[in-house]
Amino acid sequence: MSGGTSGATHESAGTRSRRVRVSRWSAAAWSAFVVTALFVALSCWWVLSDRAVPFGSWAANLYASTLYLDFFRHGEPLRAITYSTYYPPGMRLVGAAVMGLGGENAKRPVLVENAIFVPLLALACYRIARMVAGPLAGLLAVVFALGTPLIAEQFHVFMLDAPQAALVAVAVWLILASDRFARADVAALAGLAAGIGVLTKQLMPLYLLGLLPAVLLRGAGWRNLRGIAIFAGVAFVVGAPWYLVHLGEWHRFIRAAGTGTASEPVPPAAAPPLVSLANLGWYGWATLNGLLFAPLFAFAAAGVGTALARVARERLGPLEDPTVELLCGLGGAWLAITLLRHHDVRYTMGAIVYVAVLGTAWVVRLRPRWRLTASAVLAAAVIVAQLGATFGVGRTAGQLPLSNGAIHEGEGVPPRDRVVLYSSLDYLVSRPLRSGDVLGLLRGLRRAGVDRIATEDRGDVNDHMYETVGLVVLARIAGLSFEGLDPPVQGAVVAHLIRAGEVDGSAPCTRLYDGTGVWVQVNGRDACPA
Repeated sequence: MSGGTSGATHESAGTRSRRVRVSRWSAAAWSAFVVTALFVALSCWWVLSDRAVPFGSWAANLYASTLYLDFFRHGEPLRAITYSTYYPPGMRLVGAAVMGLGGENAKRPVLVENAIFVPLLALACYRIARMVAGPLAGLLAVVFALGTPLIAEQFHVFMLDAPQAALVAVAVWLILASDRFARADVAALAGLAAGIGVLTKQLMPLYLLGLLPAVLLRGAGWRNLRGIAIFAGVAFVVGAPWYLVHLGEWHRFIRAAGTGTASEPVPPAAAPPLVSLANLGWYGWATLNGLLFAPLFAFAAAGVGTALARVARERLGPLEDPTVELLCGLGGAWLAITLLRHHDVRYTMGAIVYVAVLGTAWVVRLRPRWRLTASAVLAAAVIVAQLGATFGVGRTAGQLPLSNGAIHEGEGVPPRDRVVLYSSLDYLVSRPLRSGDVLGLLRGLRRAGVDRIATEDRGDVNDHMYETVGLVVLARIAGLSFEGLDPPVQGAVVAHLIRAGEVDGSAPCTRLYDGTGVWVQVNGRDACPA
């Protein structure tokens, strides 16, 4: 027993004590984590509560994911690359993977989108703002970015712009963290983010056009050729294959980004003359009345103004402060999307990392009392924005989206005749719609022995309540074939779904949010499932 004691003593004497250094998060970092978790929780609640039929690009992305899933199931994975479409396959492959692993469901891809891209956006905004003005600036930037009404809304549906915005933010953060490409490992990660970004949507490079020259020219970043080559090489290897395969279709992409195609023309208000005041101010209105609304726009304007003044006063400032790079990034992104012929409110989302960081860093430099006041005003502005974007407070049944046809000038065109302080419906959605459980109706029909459905819409085709692509997706999830789309099956029982205000005075099988209903007929007889 004494030998064991001496051995222990010998071991403790002969072994150096090692201190484990535990990295502790600041209060601001923990608060940013809580804000991010709360955003994801609210978004998941929204997605699980909503019963609306997917519509527009939301439905198109879900439908494309089901096609890609079929390619993999049929042993043709390369068709996901060669399939003719306007958009790269990145997010749609994510949707296909989620459906393949967890079962076909319209909600799971959105939940996974939130789980991946919301934390990435928050992390990038926090780290960049911390470089500029410390941890508190990081927290405020996260609050601003996630509190933006258009960002919050777009994370409620399966779209491409919100993930693209997150990947832009990550690429910006890693480029800045690479010490002007001196750190090759970080430069490789930045290239990976950029490559995945261009696989998500084609516009990704536009948001880096102003940032990269500033990084290369300031502090002689251009001398770090190895890091630059690694960044560009990784981005090319990851992002280029899809574009190379579709080189023959670039004329279609260019037309879509210009005046549109014969089947999908760009509204005149979304393509103002290049040299015109309307074009010069278009994205100012889009940022004000689509991305931010007036309260958050005021923060952004104050931030950009004070940043410009500080940079001029300090003769660009120290190299460790990336304010110059962020200003160049924002200016370059604004110029790039302004020169792009086809304009859309959603295109402002890719610049959210610049807007959020510059729009809040100035608050930290205020005197304590004013800093507290400005932070409280920012929190109040974000809460009010979420009352509309997430909870739809004040929404009426006949209300049209603010930037999606409400001013009768076309999808994606912001109001330009007023300043929007608050809206209960911005671009696509606001509060979750609990009425009109069409998926439940379709599942009931399947249990009742129905094999196929056909649809007819006698309502307002512009209200997005009952769009065909969304119905195709829901029918597939319910195990039904779609008449006119899937091959005919001998002896199949076909149910005819009619969306209308009234059908022969009978009660509908389900009633949608706008008051119209959906009736079901089989062989000319009403056939609501039990």
